[in-house]
Amino acid sequence: MIKLPLHNTHFEILYKEFKLFIEAKGYSRGKRAPYPFYVREFLFFMEQHGIGKIQDVIATDIISYHEYLQQRPNQNTDGALSDSYIKGHLFGLRLFFDYLLDTEQINASPARLPKFQISQYKQRNILSLEEIKQLYSVCETSQDKALLSIGYGCGLRRTEIQNLDTHDVLIHKGILIVRDGKFSKSRTIPLSDTVIKDLKEYLIYERSRYFENNLKGTHSFFVNKQGNRMMGQKLNQRLKELINLTNNQALIRKDITLHCLRHSIATHLLDKGANIEFVQQLLGHSEIDTAHLYSKRRKQKLSIKQALS
Repeated sequence: MIKLPLHNTHFEILYKEFKLFIEAKGYSRGKRAPYPFYVREFLFFMEQHGIGKIQDVIATDIISYHEYLQQRPNQNTDGALSDSYIKGHLFGLRLFFDYLLDTEQINASPARLPKFQISQYKQRNILSLEEIKQLYSVCETSQDKALLSIGYGCGLRRTEIQNLDTHDVLIHKGILIVRDGKFSKSRTIPLSDTVIKDLKEYLIYERSRYFENNLKGTHSFFVNKQGNRMMGQKLNQRLKELINLTNNQALIRKDITLHCLRHSIATHLLDKGANIEFVQQLLGHSEIDTAHLYSKRRKQKLSIKQALS
């Protein structure tokens, strides 16, 4: 294995310290022996891309490095690196960042490695901006618009929409709080002026009508005609009904669900140049691989545009 040169003294010291750590942990033999070399190649890549301190490494740098590994030729045989090699390489980086966290050289890892998608990923259907506009145009109630604004405008998962309560939507502060997201993690989502308008109209002028036959009421944000919490299946069903109302056969054939709205807003934000860390935090991704898929799709889309121009 080629020992790449490191001109950055800071990186050279980190490499040597990590190598000693690996040896102390008994990782210096067998398949685990290459871990320091994997880290050295990563540091070499960072150095070549103008990054001089490990504290400056962010999630997009890790994603760029992962894409580099997928494209790098195999030094021993013809062809590209194998999936198992890349997976081992990424695990070596995970050990490296865990070591830096444990020794308090960084305050937080730039990414929770190595859960990148190595295997084939099933592409979710994405709506275009025009299709999103069509959905809004066929809304029959304020609740319909609120559903689109929560699913698309805020990027919530289906279960998060179902579990949303009225006190989680702070209109006066312009934020929405997901209190129990995936892996029981909470997050705060900023609301755009359009989303605030849609949610306010539903909360103030329409939601109370659903309690005419249910004096008990509920804290649920979305309620059915009986005044009870609207469940995820019913929410998805209403989205399907709105899709059918557009009479757009191409859209109908896409098999769109609430989760597709979430993927659509992520893609649209990245298409407009949004920072991938912002998208990751907005949607509550605990790993960067999902955000990486959006980023990869955006790059593919841009390359196609460039080829056609």
